[in-house]
Amino acid sequence: MLRIEAVPDEASPLAETARDLFRNYYDFLVSTRSCGGHLPGLDDEIATLPIAYTSHGGEVLVAIVDDQPAAAIAYRAVASDYQNAPHTCDIKRPFVHPSFRGQGLFRTLVADVLARAKAHNFTRAILDTTTMAAAHALYVALGFKEYKREDNLTYLELTLSPAPSTKLLT
Repeated sequence: MLRIEAVPDEASPLAETARDLFRNYYDFLVSTRSCGGHLPGLDDEIATLPIAYTSHGGEVLVAIVDDQPAAAIAYRAVASDYQNAPHTCDIKRPFVHPSFRGQGLFRTLVADVLARAKAHNFTRAILDTTTMAAAHALYVALGFKEYKREDNLTYLELTLSPAPSTKLLT
């Protein structure tokens, strides 16, 4: 059975689970040479999870399959002056533990994070994953499009439709 939970605070047991998954994510990046060997600030980010995300309107999500930690993903608002898009969220640290790959969990996790971002009134999602071909292909299949940033890096973006209103008409 799958459940996806938001990490409520840095003292929760779920925060330690997320920290372990984030460390596994970093180890994966290093082993596949998907990063330059160091991600600035990652150690501090991991130590204080979920603060780097919740303090910027986002969340850290952990997928649990049959009571086993299986995957993590996070999102947060980007700086309000970023391409003049204050309602843009950045999807970060998507990772599925190797023993849970090939089951569609990555797609489910991304769909969940996009739904949550919409519910938090984000209208655009961005991410960078050009070095991971399988993840890149999945994002493109979900509708993400490539774009070049001002610093000439390639990112992916998706326009999010507004969350349905729950306001009752009177």
